[in-house]
Amino acid sequence: MFKLMRLEMKKLNVARYVRNALAACLAISGFLFFMLYVDRELYTASSTDFFFLVDSITRMVFIVFSGVLISRLVIEEYNDKTITLMFTYPVSRKKLMCSKLLMIICFTFFSILLSRIFATVVLTMLDNNLHFIEGNITIQMVIEHFRNTTLYDFSASGISLVPLFLGLLKKSVRTTIITSIIIAAFFGASNEDLSIGSIIGVPVTFTIIGVVASYVSIRNIEHKDVLE
Repeated sequence: MFKLMRLEMKKLNVARYVRNALAACLAISGFLFFMLYVDRELYTASSTDFFFLVDSITRMVFIVFSGVLISRLVIEEYNDKTITLMFTYPVSRKKLMCSKLLMIICFTFFSILLSRIFATVVLTMLDNNLHFIEGNITIQMVIEHFRNTTLYDFSASGISLVPLFLGLLKKSVRTTIITSIIIAAFFGASNEDLSIGSIIGVPVTFTIIGVVASYVSIRNIEHKDVLE
């Protein structure tokens, strides 16, 4: 499986997507700083608000990013018929597809986690001098927060697989991306400091849906004609 994942990463030119993920991480940090700093006179965010914003926006961005990866790794290969070359390998089609999906999950999970860490550290350092967050954010607070919320990052990675089903059904990159945007918006919908995605039952349910949708999408792949 790991050899297949390495082959996929080489074919995808994963370094380009790592650079794009880093650019997204910087953009998230810049956007959050601008939003929190500009509004500091009218409203000073509490530490709870701060963590909530970092978590929600980061997960929303990378759920959409995963939709791009699904489009590139799966949908486009079906549309271009280039996936037929992979299906000539002496490896089961299900295993090939699972390697793609596992790579997407891992990439999405680590992108969300590392981006949250980066944004939190950078904004906390800036706050030490500019004071746009109410109260002091300590290292202990950051560690405790990440200890309690990493499960949500994994859930967001599972949720990112949901667009695969509709994307394969329609053989459409547009459908895949639009579905991921809708899911990201739903996942980040909030009321004050409570988001739908922060209710543990919701992301877990979506994760199960994502896994089931992925299974349904590839269950007959051994016998399905790619040229259909």
